[in-house]
Amino acid sequence: MARNPGTYPLMTPQRLYRGRISMRLPFRVAVLAAGAVIAGGGVAVPDAAAAPAPRYRLVLGSAKTLEYRGINARGDIIGVGLDPACFGREEGFVIKAGTTTPIFLADPGTNNQNSVPRSINDQGVVVGRYLKNVVVPGGAQEITRPAIWPGPGSAGSDLGVNPTGSADAFGINDHQQIVGWQGGPTSITPWQRNDTTVTNLPPLGGSTDTEALGENSDGVVVGDAAVPGGNQVALEWANGKLITLGQLNGGAWSEALAINTAGQAVGSAAPAGSSLLDSHAVMFSGGKAIDLNVPRGVNQGTAHATAINTGGVIVGDDAVFPDISGISNGFVYRDGHATELNSLIKRTPNVRLGGATGINDAGDIVGTAVLTAPDGMVSTVGYELLPIPAT
Repeated sequence: MARNPGTYPLMTPQRLYRGRISMRLPFRVAVLAAGAVIAGGGVAVPDAAAAPAPRYRLVLGSAKTLEYRGINARGDIIGVGLDPACFGREEGFVIKAGTTTPIFLADPGTNNQNSVPRSINDQGVVVGRYLKNVVVPGGAQEITRPAIWPGPGSAGSDLGVNPTGSADAFGINDHQQIVGWQGGPTSITPWQRNDTTVTNLPPLGGSTDTEALGENSDGVVVGDAAVPGGNQVALEWANGKLITLGQLNGGAWSEALAINTAGQAVGSAAPAGSSLLDSHAVMFSGGKAIDLNVPRGVNQGTAHATAINTGGVIVGDDAVFPDISGISNGFVYRDGHATELNSLIKRTPNVRLGGATGINDAGDIVGTAVLTAPDGMVSTVGYELLPIPAT
């Protein structure tokens, strides 16, 4: 699909999951974007004797919350919901730890809208994007712009990256380093911001679409690049140097969505003979993608590992769509085993836990729940899972 990166990027199939555009089905179901809570751990070798996953207490968000996108170490949650002050328009919010009330993020400037938080660091600083109205020959259009919010209730400001074109911010660490992509006349390229200095990260050779999607506390960045033939490769930048992270069993499509403090990345990859529409949740290690073997349906879709904490616990979404919502189930991976999150909570009628988008070091998990009303109407709210201590 041809695109004009210098304005508002059109969607290619591999970009749908990352949520550059908030895609809504008629019954108000969210297509999730990858949240970025970045922290530690490796892939364990499956062990039949491994300890079972803990059970969790489910805390559902209010009706204003459509989806949760990430959580930091102290328990602050970011997400997207319906802002009453904006006539019910979808906007980003922060829920401070220990509270349940969404504090909606103020869009930078005037005539701007639809803020989407991508990442929150442990100081509560949020980065993401908003849509800016700009005048173009023959009319006006909306472009994606990167923004930063110093904390709940504070005004957002434009990061100033690629000031006359499109850009987005996907990750921030505790050193205030920020990463994302920017659109030029003929290509999309990655960037990293340190203090007020923006550095263009090297794109993959031969690619016109290279993105930075997350980073760890050492400033190591992960992302991906589209390559000729409709394929894609997961990438890592460390000290300004670019390496490829590998593929799954000879496949030709992969993406890295998060990286931990040990430098281990997680994401999604498709095996040989499969397309991105049949990708698996993976961890990257030794130049290869390692399949996490999360639950899968038959010809159902894709699975993603979206976040990992310092204990090596991974969360994400599987490739099973049990209803008409278009949202698959959430999973947690620990000690070499993936477990569906719905099996780890007290049964709650008409509630299903969709994909998980964040996990912190306390083991708190966030994502989006699918609610089914008695008349069959489907909607979504954010959810938080709190581990129940073993007795």
